[in-house]
Amino acid sequence: MQKIKQINIKPYLLIAILFIIACDSPKKQSEVQNGKELIQYSQNLSIEEFTDYYKVNVMQAASSDSIQFTYIFYKNNKPEVEADAHISIPVERVVCLSTNHLPAFTALGKTEAIVGFPGTHYIYEEALLKLVEKGSLRDVGQKSGVNIEILMSLQPDLVMGYTMGTSFEQLKPIQKSGIPVILNADYLENSPLGRAEWLKLTAVLLNKYQEGDSIFKSIEENYLAIKKLAEKTDENPSVMTGVMYGDVWYVPGGESYAAKFIEDAGGNYLWSDSQKTGSLELSFESVLDKAKKADYWIGAASFTRLEELKNSNTKYALFDAFENDKVYSYTKRVNKNGANDFLESGYLRPDLILKDYIKILHPSLIPEEESTYFQPLKP
Repeated sequence: MQKIKQINIKPYLLIAILFIIACDSPKKQSEVQNGKELIQYSQNLSIEEFTDYYKVNVMQAASSDSIQFTYIFYKNNKPEVEADAHISIPVERVVCLSTNHLPAFTALGKTEAIVGFPGTHYIYEEALLKLVEKGSLRDVGQKSGVNIEILMSLQPDLVMGYTMGTSFEQLKPIQKSGIPVILNADYLENSPLGRAEWLKLTAVLLNKYQEGDSIFKSIEENYLAIKKLAEKTDENPSVMTGVMYGDVWYVPGGESYAAKFIEDAGGNYLWSDSQKTGSLELSFESVLDKAKKADYWIGAASFTRLEELKNSNTKYALFDAFENDKVYSYTKRVNKNGANDFLESGYLRPDLILKDYIKILHPSLIPEEESTYFQPLKP
């Protein structure tokens, strides 16, 4: 099992660190139709444990769709329970269709269970890249067009997929081949811990729930401890984010996943008053008017140098954060192929992401810690 990295907190701070539950208040464990609910934070996932099987509900499979999917993962005898798929566990061979599905397998010590992935050059995890080199993890095409023949030749027990919008067309050929497809909608969670908790879905299909629950609890404790550190300061630096794409500047809504990190890190997100969970589409002038004097600019896409950022749009230099060298991007862990670990293990490790935010906004709180995903743009 992959060890969960603990933050180093000086002894005199330990008394102040209480594992509290604030905006991410967990749901109490309850008995539902004789099944024990195993999910605490995720709003879009339910896992009920019964004597010989797990019942998994994905409440919303896509951002603009409310269709619910139910999956039964059984250990011995197939239960007579209505579901979209009945799958015997543990599964041994899985094809994953998104990089954010991969780290759960690594954390659970089952990288070898992944036998296929579309576009293996997008993978960051070295253990998985070694499987690619050995030929035991095959490239099944691009995400926009999975090669069904290659996929079927791998004889997977299931495919872990996802869908954007309301279209399930890209998954229908896989389903028609007779291979079960389960939808992972972790990307729709607005809570950092809620997104990480989808680890439990992978733990269930590998029949390693207890181990998965233990890993998640360690991540949860880390996150809440780091969040408590941020509450020790009265400073509340202002934060802007995003970049222009064409004529539009996209920034996360005030109720979004990214905004939650800034809030929990003790930052003042300049669009926190928005109730949107998705992105806001703004003009450059609108962003400049609100964020010209922002203390920090965090999340400047994949840029690594200020000069590169300015060359893409000279107006970026008008922001104080640019002038003061306070611009950061999640590019610290990018391999030679361009695979970015923030978009891979970051889904599973919100504790490390939050630590990075606090390291940026309140560096004196954890001076001995190195950042994991974020780094300042160089001149």
